Formats: sequence, C-alpha cells, structure tokens
Amino acid sequence: MKSETCSACGSSKLIHDMRIVDFGHGNAKNDLSVEIKTTDRVLFNKFEKGALKAQICGSCGKVDLSVNNPHDLWTAYLKTKKL
Repeated sequence: MKSETCSACGSSKLIHDMRIVDFGHGNAKNDLSVEIKTTDRVLFNKFEKGALKAQICGSCGKVDLSVNNPHDLWTAYLKTKKL
C-alpha cells in the first residue's frame, strides 16, 4: 500500500507504517487487527489475524489502512467459503 503521494491531495508528506493501538486492561497496548475464523467449531476455534498499519498524509490528514499479511488473510477467507 505504500505510495509516494497522497491519493486525496497529492502531497508527498506521507508517514508510513504507523502502528494503530488499542489500550487494554492495565493500559496494555494491543495492535488493532482484523481476524478471520478458520475453523467451524463451538470451542477452540482458530483465527488468522492481521495487524492494521496506517499511512497518514501530513498535509490533509487522510489515513489509509493496510494489513501486514494480506495473502494469509485471503487464504483464510477462501477456506471459510469451503466450511
């Protein structure tokens, strides 16, 4: 997803690969992520997770999101279609 210019304003003032965090119990930092359930069980399910990363424009503030493992998530998604 890395680009050299902002898709909204054309600026080259881009901040790449910014971590997006959520503060959990005891102010613990957790990466915000997406997940796909890869099993069809009642208990002990498995998930494919992908941490979100942000690219931020330093001029207009537009934020673009991406995941660190799109191919793994796509494979997991295809697997869910067979369940």
